[in-house]
Amino acid sequence: MSPAEALPASGLALFFVLGLRHGVEPDHIAAIDGMTLRAFDRQQSHAPWTGSLFALGHGAAIAAVAIAVSLLAAHITLPPLLVEIMDWLPIVLLALLGAWNLRALLAPGHYRPSSVRMRLMPAALRERSDVWSTIAIGLLFALVVDTLAHISAWSVFATHQGGGWWAALIAGLLFSVGMMIASTASSQLIYRVIGSARTEAATAGFRRAIGWFVVMLSFGVVTIAIAEKLGGI
Repeated sequence: MSPAEALPASGLALFFVLGLRHGVEPDHIAAIDGMTLRAFDRQQSHAPWTGSLFALGHGAAIAAVAIAVSLLAAHITLPPLLVEIMDWLPIVLLALLGAWNLRALLAPGHYRPSSVRMRLMPAALRERSDVWSTIAIGLLFALVVDTLAHISAWSVFATHQGGGWWAALIAGLLFSVGMMIASTASSQLIYRVIGSARTEAATAGFRRAIGWFVVMLSFGVVTIAIAEKLGGI
């Protein structure tokens, strides 16, 4: 069985959607927007690709942690009941993910994020906007408790589907691709909004569009996965 076959479709979708969702977290958006603005003000050519560089560093750290955790998990034998629970876990998480995003989209008020983790960065690094510092900040963002716990959970899940560390790597890559798409779109959009002197409404509208996409993708995959498990299709 190949690593891709070992992972259920709902699991593969979960990792990608979680990556998209991770890329549009308030902390990430605030950090990327701020770094894009600094790079734009300093007339640096990579300004529109700030999100891509950030996601590159973030994804590299995620892949390294995912493989390390999966190698450790390979030596642990899980009871059948726990395996069954873990088989349903992606579906439950996707449903919660869709519900959480839907609630956020329907909530009143403007979306004005501020980056808490950015304040934890060394001051010398935080004020830089060159290519390597942007990658480094993305990498350091991944080394936070909530991110590490997130990675560890699905690394163990991927490993115990029978795919070994390659399955965890595939999961990490899917997560990173989703995050790369969202992060790149964020910096590209803010760059164009600044360049064309448009209002912040365009930025807010784009972020809401990404949110609705995540909601529809989450609930769509959940519906298909449940139908497959219940023998409906």
